[in-house]
Amino acid sequence: MAAICSSGRSGSSSVFIFILTANWISLLPGAGTIGWGHETAHGFQVDQPLLRGANADLNMTLAMALVFFACWIVWAVQEVGVRGMLRELFAPKGETTGWLRPLMLVVFFAAGMLEVISILFRPVSLSFRLYGNVFAGENMLEAMATVVPALGWLLPVPFYFLELLVGLVQALVFMLLTAVFTLLICQHDETATAGASG
Repeated sequence: MAAICSSGRSGSSSVFIFILTANWISLLPGAGTIGWGHETAHGFQVDQPLLRGANADLNMTLAMALVFFACWIVWAVQEVGVRGMLRELFAPKGETTGWLRPLMLVVFFAAGMLEVISILFRPVSLSFRLYGNVFAGENMLEAMATVVPALGWLLPVPFYFLELLVGLVQALVFMLLTAVFTLLICQHDETATAGASG
């Protein structure tokens, strides 16, 4: 367990640095504005940019989220096994007797099904949160640059500072959520561990 948790800590800082770098590099001049396109009545329209923000593409954020999803499943199986995972999800907690026991089995089975749905939606929420914020920031900067053509160089400047903050916050959120999900998998019933080792 210590090896899994320590690798999760070092992995979290690597994820933070990678996402922060990808978010901030997309703010460099030329990202999204240099590439192939066509001439329109309002100027040249870039259809296929040569450089593009990595996290402004859903393929990138979804791939990162799916990699972490696979890691969470593998780490959970390594830590407690398939049977332990099923017990953690569906088995009743605490001591119940009598007619209350079958009722608690039904309640915890329903709660386990909700938890399975929650686990399956984690990659979706992780990927769309990061993608949506970065993509919206790029569109906002483009809109500010074109709303008043004469001030196209000045209007986006305050929004660049906002996007620096958003890039930092989104990297922190993604890192913290992956770390929390990893921690939830690393933790399990301490009494069962003590009984197994004793």
